[in-house]
Amino acid sequence: MTRRRHTADTITDPILDALYANATRGWRRGDRWKRRAVAAEAAIARLTAWCDELDANMQAIAHTPDLQHPVAANIRAKLTAPEENNAP
Repeated sequence: MTRRRHTADTITDPILDALYANATRGWRRGDRWKRRAVAAEAAIARLTAWCDELDANMQAIAHTPDLQHPVAANIRAKLTAPEENNAP
């Protein structure tokens, strides 16, 4: 059985307050998810920047411009989504 749908004629102050409270909880949950996503993206950016530094150091030491540091290559492989690693 579905819950009763409210119309402009049936909605009351307590029901309206409950609707606003529910919407506010949803907005706050979305705000929390957004903060976590932004923090995760920043962490990944720092990690990939460090991988670039590892590559640059390895290239400078070996005098090979396209050489990749093995740790950096492994991190990049782990960060790649599984569907990007597999052939269709």
